[in-house]
This record gives sequence, structure tokens and C-alpha cells, in this order.
Amino acid sequence: MTLHYPKKPIPTSIAVFGASGRMGRPLAEYVRYAAPEIRLRVITSSAAGVAALQKQFPDSEAICASYLDRTSLHAAVEGMEGIFMVSPSGMDEQTAVTNLVDAVREVGTAIHIVRVVGYEPEAIAARVPEILASRGGDASQHFIAKTLLDRSRLPVTFLNCGATMMDNLLFSAQGIRERGTFVHPPRYIPYIDARDFGEVAARLLLSDDARHITQFHTVNNGQDQLTTEEVTEIMSDVLKRRITYDGSRETFMREVGSQLDQRYGRPGQGDYIWDFTQFELSNSVVWSLNNFAERMLGRRPNSLRSWLMEHRQFFLPG
Repeated sequence: MTLHYPKKPIPTSIAVFGASGRMGRPLAEYVRYAAPEIRLRVITSSAAGVAALQKQFPDSEAICASYLDRTSLHAAVEGMEGIFMVSPSGMDEQTAVTNLVDAVREVGTAIHIVRVVGYEPEAIAARVPEILASRGGDASQHFIAKTLLDRSRLPVTFLNCGATMMDNLLFSAQGIRERGTFVHPPRYIPYIDARDFGEVAARLLLSDDARHITQFHTVNNGQDQLTTEEVTEIMSDVLKRRITYDGSRETFMREVGSQLDQRYGRPGQGDYIWDFTQFELSNSVVWSLNNFAERMLGRRPNSLRSWLMEHRQFFLPG
């Protein structure tokens, strides 16, 4: 039986914010592969990164734009019908989303916006503890973004990362290589390959199904909901080396904290991530695996075991 559903136009032009990042890059790659006729604008917030982005996507338009700079933001969305929005941890979402909404309204061409958020389904901002809310970041910023975008009445789909990205494990690679020790906060959470997440976002933008507009889709790989101890066992099996687990705050801050500070450009990010994961752990019973990614991709998403097999060289002694 053929299912009839309300349809929307497929964008003929797509702007990808964060196109050099782990979600934006695979999104842009999939659009270029699946719909090469679409006008693609790849956007980075770093002026120094424009040339590399242009080289990676030679048939696209590479530009520099910031959510906090209204002029560059207006130029970024000018003439764009599809927009992918992802923001870094610690972003001032009040300013960023307000600026984006204003620019999109002024330009008047958007028919579908996909915004990445990340929090437990049905969670509310009021439950975020003050120790996290007062510092900004992932625990609180996405609630602000969703509230503002809901209020805007723009054609938005919220793509909720109901998982941790598999490549976050790379922050712990040094301890595994050097001592066979997995240093990581205690967690119980689903997983997703960032490349699969980006492709899901691309397929949403390329879909003609109008029912996705206004939806809040939680995404994980549908197969890996694991404690950190269970991840350690999979690592041992893949690496053929007995890996031990150290979930202490002291070791995490000493070995991983500075990497996170540098990666995110925020002093104290390592400390923030520890507090965030502890809050997340206290709510971990809410997580559940689903098949949304599989339905969108038309295949099973990558498993954590497969991802570790592919990247095992980063975890093995040199």
C-alpha cells in the first residue's frame, strides 16, 4: 500500500554551518553526492579555514560567517532554501539564534531548517542544576535555542543527538595507547557515529516529507546503549589487549581535561564536561534506543564495535 503524506519542496540551495566539523562535513559530502545539482554553501566561523573548505568542496561556495555577526550571517543565508544549524558548546544561543532568525526572515527564502540540539527527551531547562546553567554550555544552551526557534514559527526540524558521538572516545586514546587504561567519566548512554548523524541531517533536508517540519527527532544508532564498563570490554575485544577502566575525576582532569579545554577553546571545559556527565548519569534511565536513524539512512547505522575496528590504530601502542 502506498502511503500518502503532505509534501514540501526539496531545497534547491543548502547552507551548512559548521561544514568543517564532524556533523557538517558528512552532511555536505552526502548532499554533494546525492544531489549534485543543489547549490551548496559551506560555512566556517574561521576565516583561516575557508581555503581548506573550498578545496574540500570545490563545486560549492565556501564562506566565513559567525552567528554573532549579523552582517556575515545575512550573507550566509542569502538565497538559501535549506539551512543546517549546529552551534559549539558555550555558544551564546540567545544572540546566535536571534540573529539567525532575523536574517532568515529578512532574506525570506528558507523552506527547511535543521537545528541540532542535545538533551534527554522531555527534559526541561528548569531541571538543569545551577552549577551547569550558570556556566552555559551543552547542559543548558540547547533549551534556549529550541525555545527561540519554536517561537519564530520558522520551518524547523530539531535533530536531537540522543547519544554520545563515537569519536569522543579519541580524547581518551592516549591512556589506552600508553597504559591500557580507558580514562572516561562513568556513563550509560547510546552511541552514534557522527558521519551517520550528518547523513541523517542531509536526508532530512533532501526529503519531500513535510511531516518532519516542527518535529523533534531523537537520534542514536539503535544498537549500542552501554555503560562505560561495557565499552571497555568491547575495546579489549577489538584491540586484543586487556583494557582497564579508570572513572575517577582526578585522572580524567589530569589526562583529558586540558585536551577538552584546548579543543573547545573554553578554560574549564574539562571540569564542565565532568559535571555535565554526572548530571546526565543521574538521568540515564530516560535513554532508549530507537530506529529513526536506520529508517532515514535505509541501512543499519554504524556500530561502536565497527567504529573501533576502523579506528583501532589510534588506540594501539605506536
